[in-house]
Parts: sequence; C-alpha cells; structure tokens
Amino acid sequence: MNIRYKKNTCSRDTQGPPSTNGTGKQLAAILTLVGFLSAGSLLAGCDESFNTFKDNDRYIFSISGYLDTSLDEQWLRVINLQEEIDPNGGGMNGTVTLEHLETGESYSFRDSLFRFSETTLAYNYRTEAQVQPSSTYLLTATRSDGARSRVVVDIPDVFTAPTFVPADRPWQPDMLLIQEVENLADIQIRFRITHKVAEYSQPYHHSLIGGAFRMGDNSHGVYIDRETIATATIGMSEIEITECELFVASAGTDWVDFSEMDPELLMLPDGISNVENGTGYVIGVSSRTIPYENFACDDQD
Repeated sequence: MNIRYKKNTCSRDTQGPPSTNGTGKQLAAILTLVGFLSAGSLLAGCDESFNTFKDNDRYIFSISGYLDTSLDEQWLRVINLQEEIDPNGGGMNGTVTLEHLETGESYSFRDSLFRFSETTLAYNYRTEAQVQPSSTYLLTATRSDGARSRVVVDIPDVFTAPTFVPADRPWQPDMLLIQEVENLADIQIRFRITHKVAEYSQPYHHSLIGGAFRMGDNSHGVYIDRETIATATIGMSEIEITECELFVASAGTDWVDFSEMDPELLMLPDGISNVENGTGYVIGVSSRTIPYENFACDDQD
C-alpha cells in the first residue's frame, strides 16, 4: 500500500489538536488512535486546498481511523469531499463496507451525525465487527454514482500482555515492559473522572508514547511517573477517579512514524494518506489493556 506525502504549501492560522506532552509521537496518537472521533481531529488545513476537492474526481472520500482486534465494534470518520454535510442528519451520499479479503466476509457501516458545535459537523461510521489478527481487510466508501475511495488495511498479530514493574524505591518511576511489538503505536494511562456535584463522568487518557524506548527486537519500555494521574487532576474538586488502566497498541505494516513528520504537514487534508482515490489515513491495530494500580484511583484498596 502506497502512502502519499504532500508538501505543506499553505499557511494556516488555525491550531491542530492539543497535545498532552507536546511531542510528535503524541500527535500521532491523537490523530490515529484517539482524536479522530473528537472535534479536535476534524480535517484541518487551508480552505483553498480543501475546497478544490469538490471540483475534481480524484478525491472522493476522506476516511480516517483504525481497526482494532480488541474491539467488537469499529468506528471510522468518513467525509464525502464533494458534498456539504446535511445538518439535519440526512446521511451521506454513499455506503461504507469492510471486507475480509481472506474469507470474503463483508460488513456494512451505519452512519451517525456528530455535532461538535453549530458549525462543526461530521459523520462517524460504525459496524459490529471484530477484525481478526494477522489478516487483511478492504475498506470501501462508494458514492451513489459508483465513484469510490478505498484502502487496504493490514491487521497485526496479537501480542503478549505488557508487564507492569513497580519501582523498588518511592522516588523511582515505575516501568512498563512491552514485547512482541514491531510497530508501537501508542501507550496510555487511562482512567475515568466522575464529577460528584455535576453528576457526570468522562474518560481521560494521558499518552506515554513520547517517552518510549526500544529495548531489543520488538521489545519496548516506558517509565511511568506514579504522580501522573494526581497531576492531571490538580484543581478538580469533588471528583472520583476509577477504572485506572494501562493501554498499549501495536500497529500494522502501514504505520507511519509521525515523530519524524512536520506537524503542519500532518494537519493538511492530503498531507499523509493511504486511501486510494481519497484522503485520510486508516491503520490496523492490536491493543492490550491491563489494570493500573495507583494511589490516586479511588476504586482500589
């Protein structure tokens, strides 16, 4: 699968998605693993470049997201580049399908309109499918007139659950050991914050990928500051922190090391893409999650 790279030739006044730790690798995590379902990762770039897609038949759809072996439901962001989004939720002019190339099994996606603000809308597509490890899928978005964009997605094999190694001394950081992973896509601390007064809860993640280091062939490590959760919630009152866990994702063969890329290039609609006759970036991942024992978590003894 070819991945296109486009030189940044326009200036922008807008800002990209916020980064937890300011590194290029964290930007990759936001764009490909987390942020594509949030308002921060909507297609960005100079309006002149983006609007020209409506006047040609080379770029039909933008497709962004990831397929994860650990999930029984897959979500993608799909945008018809040559039509305006129906603010009434009338749907997109087209269909989205996923085909397992080894077995021929096919799945259809259903659309949901997400409204991030009065002027920011996007369709997210979901299907109840669990992708299989070490397999290949064809993702196709087809317009009613037959025009289509598609991308072949390689799914990596599953890997051994990461190992959490507590520090020997209080002032030392803990460590997470990761094995059997060639393309390390992301490492996160995940937890849920419940606001007792407002009576609502929200998931939170903090990426650790920027501090990851290779320890050998397909082996990686990262140090974890046990104060991370406490620091992230400073200033929040009347909260409860639960469901603390460590998340690791391995990516397929199309994984791009975004840490070597210009952040301005990443924000362009056609900056980096593996989608044929379209824009966007879709990757296959295999992920593992393990419990994370931390003093800041209220549901732990």
